[in-house]
Amino acid sequence: MPLPTRERGAALAAIAALLAIVMVASLTAAVARSATGPRRAAVSDQALATAREALIAHAAARPQDEVVGPGYLPCPDLDDDGWAEPTCGSLTGETGQWQRLGRLPWKTLGLPDLRDAFGERLWYAVSSKHKGLLNCQASPACLDMGPESAIGTITVRDPAGAVIHDGTMAGPYEPGKGGAVAVVIAPGPPLSRWSGAGHAAQDQVRGCEGGRCNAAGHCLTEPPTLTPKCNPLNYLDRAPGPAYSDEDNATFVDRNDAAGRAANRDGFILGPVRDRDGSLWVNDRVVPVSYDDLMPRVMRRVAEEVAACLRGYAAQPANGGRLPWAAPLCRSRDPDPALRWADGSGTLFGRVPDTPFSAAGRDSGAAMHPRWSPGCHIADAYGNTSSATRFTWWSAWKRHVFYSVSAASRPAAGPATNCDSLSCLLVSGEAGVAAPAGHRFAVLVAGPPLLFDSWRQSRAALADTDARHWLEGPNAELRRLNANPPAPECPADLSYPPGPGTATANRLATLASRERNDAVVTGR
Repeated sequence: MPLPTRERGAALAAIAALLAIVMVASLTAAVARSATGPRRAAVSDQALATAREALIAHAAARPQDEVVGPGYLPCPDLDDDGWAEPTCGSLTGETGQWQRLGRLPWKTLGLPDLRDAFGERLWYAVSSKHKGLLNCQASPACLDMGPESAIGTITVRDPAGAVIHDGTMAGPYEPGKGGAVAVVIAPGPPLSRWSGAGHAAQDQVRGCEGGRCNAAGHCLTEPPTLTPKCNPLNYLDRAPGPAYSDEDNATFVDRNDAAGRAANRDGFILGPVRDRDGSLWVNDRVVPVSYDDLMPRVMRRVAEEVAACLRGYAAQPANGGRLPWAAPLCRSRDPDPALRWADGSGTLFGRVPDTPFSAAGRDSGAAMHPRWSPGCHIADAYGNTSSATRFTWWSAWKRHVFYSVSAASRPAAGPATNCDSLSCLLVSGEAGVAAPAGHRFAVLVAGPPLLFDSWRQSRAALADTDARHWLEGPNAELRRLNANPPAPECPADLSYPPGPGTATANRLATLASRERNDAVVTGR
């Protein structure tokens, strides 16, 4: 059956992005074979950049269903066959530490055989929080990849030994300074490895001698690290002594539980590292994948998934292009759990409502459908919001996702009305643009809480009722589209006048900035 236009467009965009990565990777591999002198560093850096982008794309664009969402990275390749291993340790990271460091799984990522300027395959370590688990469906902690939970666990130091990503941090503020979610490493040529003061350095050996490989060069020992070719000690280096925190790139700790997170001081150091006499001890070129690299892309993916659900709903003939009301924020802490996420008559801005859309049914004379359309990934196969009966990826994200429906597309009998500058939503700066530039809905995903000069955003339970703790600038002021209070059982918001909503509060800000980290997707 032919794909809908939206899905065809998304598929073509994904294919184009993948082809671009593959073309760059192929060119990098070709240049690596002929590079000499100063060009070597640039070739290795290009290979690392290609790998980094492929990892981010994998986490943000991976297939998902009603239970498991985006944000996960593959396990490393331990036996040098190019494929990610099926598992790489426990959920908290207390077991299987060695399994989270191996070669980049280039086949899993859809890349060519990517190598550094010395012909070596790249190495890769993944955070215990971001690794994909086969049993993820059974674990709420694993399914929770929301902005306050999916904080990296890998410490990374600069060549002088100073921490640039602190894997011991677990607080929600400034998570970009916390641990990396992954690192990619170009190992460079073999060298004599630091073995500690007073000990002879150890030469790195990179063959199958003393181990076992098949004809394709895949390590066959169990574990694969018993073969020199698959042992990180033979590729990754150790910094010389306490001045560099004795950082050893062949070992690291990345616990994501409170009991073990302090041990995450043991991470990676960026090369090159030389001691006082100029001796080179670390030639690893290390590129971190940070929270700030990954989370905005994952947030946008979440927004796009919800937007796809809304488009599918509007496209149902019974709905005539109309959309459900939002769930009023003021009911977020209501004692009745069914009311917290229910759509509210007249609510143009709030959170994404759970099914059934009872208010939409009443206000349309029972014409509008009470459930999501097939293919919506925040719903089950019957169109019911998936988080209503069990913990899913949407359970972890729904507090962070806001929704505004335009007055032109609000629930009512008959098809949706035409869009104009007051009845639809406009991106800031578009006020003078004529229809159909207006947007019929917007999905806004709140990032981690921000620190401002005079106050800080909160993620405490009471903050659920105030959009300003989640969104910034005009996006938070979409609340003024609603009557004040937005629902009869709610108190009035004292920060703006009571009474009917204001049609001119229909402005959006779609570009992130230092003081705004919302991901916004609109629909026309």
